[in-house]
Amino acid sequence: MPNEPTTVDAITAEYLTPIAAKMLGDEDAVVTTFELIYDPFEFPRFGEKQFYLIPFHYTSKGKQSQSHLILRVMPRMDAVMMLTGDTEHRELKAFQRGFFDGVPDTFHHPYVHVVLRPEIDQYWAFLEDLRPQMEALGMNEKAPEPVVRTILSHLAAFHARFWEKHEIIDQPWLMSLRQPVNYFYRTITDILDGMQDPAESSTYVIERWPWLAEGVPNMMDSLAPATRAAVEKLYREPEPLLKIVESMPMTLCHYDFDNRNLGIEDTPNGKRTVVIDWEILGRGISSSDVVRFMVYHNPENVEELLDHYLDALERGLGQQVDRQQWLLGYDLAAIAEFQMRGVLFGIMVNAPSAPIPDEMRPMMKERVFGDIGYVESLVRKHNLA
Repeated sequence: MPNEPTTVDAITAEYLTPIAAKMLGDEDAVVTTFELIYDPFEFPRFGEKQFYLIPFHYTSKGKQSQSHLILRVMPRMDAVMMLTGDTEHRELKAFQRGFFDGVPDTFHHPYVHVVLRPEIDQYWAFLEDLRPQMEALGMNEKAPEPVVRTILSHLAAFHARFWEKHEIIDQPWLMSLRQPVNYFYRTITDILDGMQDPAESSTYVIERWPWLAEGVPNMMDSLAPATRAAVEKLYREPEPLLKIVESMPMTLCHYDFDNRNLGIEDTPNGKRTVVIDWEILGRGISSSDVVRFMVYHNPENVEELLDHYLDALERGLGQQVDRQQWLLGYDLAAIAEFQMRGVLFGIMVNAPSAPIPDEMRPMMKERVFGDIGYVESLVRKHNLA
């Protein structure tokens, strides 16, 4: 890249030109002028990422036009990255190594160019703006069933593409099933043990999110004794669940597959799903993504939609899958999903100092404690209590 900048303020039109040309699909495009608009987006975020909108003017074959890019600047480390074990900026590395080149045509990602220069703490991602496609789906709305089925079919094609491709999914810098155990689960147990001998990662997270230490005991103390024992055992003794899951077929997972990170668009070849925020991309069972999507939509005909996904997966693989095993994995993924996101939300609503609006607490609390009953039933069904 020409005149590689080390700070955002040092970005030039010359530097932006090949990035813009790639996004536009126009090798003749030349950026003439641009702006840097800091943090233009109105949505909550937990991490320490910074965002810039970059509107620019360009010329191509004698004509003038305009467009824009998004620049996301990431820190060396923040609490979100620590809790998921993201010590190497996995989404940037995945783009650099061409992982996204292998996704099916029915998926579309926003990455145009990344800068990964850890020697100078520089972690940048230049992104296409996919907000219109996300608004078409609705970040906070349940999609119509035909759209849900389309997205599940596209997700199945993605999972089939990387199914048991160990040369890809076994890369050590990708998210692994054990990383939440080593980081998030350890933080929970360290708090429950009074931070007597905490891991460095636990101390790091608590220093940045002090409400976590407040909310964990409050949430656990609010549970019935038998329920608390079952939930706490999941964090202290994760090995039985892990061993079952790790014996199942593996693929590449997005791990944050819900409407907040999805959009839909029409193309000449039909509908396409747009997928953003690949920060916890990693190796896992395909049901992990399906569970996240289903939890968000909470449809009444879950079994029918799971059959639809599995039919599409088998078409993509060209072979049958062990459906009984896959459904077991779905139950276990539901437990793990609750252990991460469900418990995190439960901690937040039980911590008065947590950064959530007071008017949202009753709704979140009702959802979290409703989920606890379902998860406890799964734990006992599979003898994990």
